[in-house]
This record gives sequence, structure tokens and C-alpha cells, in this order.
Amino acid sequence: MREQILNKNRVEIEDLGIFEVVHRKQHQKKYENGRVVMIPPADVVEFQSKVRSSNEN
Repeated sequence: MREQILNKNRVEIEDLGIFEVVHRKQHQKKYENGRVVMIPPADVVEFQSKVRSSNEN
């Protein structure tokens, strides 16, 4: 699984969910004090759950 994610492939685990690598572009973040910071681009792993909580119908 680790090798697949490092190769930016989508990994699906049956009855659990999907791990997927998503590229985030560079962007600006503005803090409450007015300071602006550049956030560098990055590849992040996102998880989409297939498991339903007990509150859902």
C-alpha cells in the first residue's frame, strides 16, 4: 500500500475506503493580524470513507 501511494496511485480497501494522492497548488494564507504567508505546493493523501456511521440511515 505504501509503495502505491508513493507512486501516486489510488488505493482502495474494500469495505473501508479509498486513499488518493491529491496535488495542492501554491496559495496565500492571510492571518487575522494581517500577515500573508505563501503556502508551497504539496502532494497530500486524502481518505474517503465507505463506512457509514451509526447516525446515518
